[in-house]
Amino acid sequence: MRLQIANRIFIVQDKPSFIDIHTHQADQPSSSVYRVRNIIVDQDDVLDEACSVGIHPWYIRDDGTAQLVTLREMLQTNPAILAIGECGLDKVTEIDWQTQELVFATQLHLANEFAKPVIVHCVRAYQEVIQQVKAAKNTTPIIMHGFKKSKELADQLLQQGFYLSLGADILKGRQDQLISSIPLGRLFLETDDSDIPISQIYTYFCRVRNLSMDELQAQLWSNFEEVFN
Repeated sequence: MRLQIANRIFIVQDKPSFIDIHTHQADQPSSSVYRVRNIIVDQDDVLDEACSVGIHPWYIRDDGTAQLVTLREMLQTNPAILAIGECGLDKVTEIDWQTQELVFATQLHLANEFAKPVIVHCVRAYQEVIQQVKAAKNTTPIIMHGFKKSKELADQLLQQGFYLSLGADILKGRQDQLISSIPLGRLFLETDDSDIPISQIYTYFCRVRNLSMDELQAQLWSNFEEVFN
């Protein structure tokens, strides 16, 4: 796999077999895997590899203003940043709710300004995320990462135009109904913070959906090019 940076667009030559749309893994991936590494503002360095950068709701400092300034500067100067995120809303963390809403809303506006898709972290706040996206009049793709909720919620998010990214949790067998019904054009797969190879997640999805590996790989590359082009 060779990556070139040209005019702020990551060009992938000799396409790898697998796309890992969201990972925290820092080790060098196999040449068969194209990954989008997650970078947390003020915690990780941006490297010369495809990445997403955002302010995670767990790690907002003070009112988030300084981090938002840093994020804007990173978006202005680093063409390796393909997406904003992960960012979002979380009702379990102790971070002030109004601060979370403000920081998330600002990142949605930055996504519009810089024409970047958004990778969303959401815990018990799906309706609020939908409302925020509507309020921001978002014009870029929204990817709900690590989705492991009901088919009914999935349908609601899909109706709003969201993409869903499924992770290692599908291997537990509890999302087979969703796997069988999700529109393939709205699908991504990811490892997140798991050590499970992305190829294993692909293999399980293919088995449940009765797809060939070639079909799934071609579809996910098509989705990637549509969302990140």
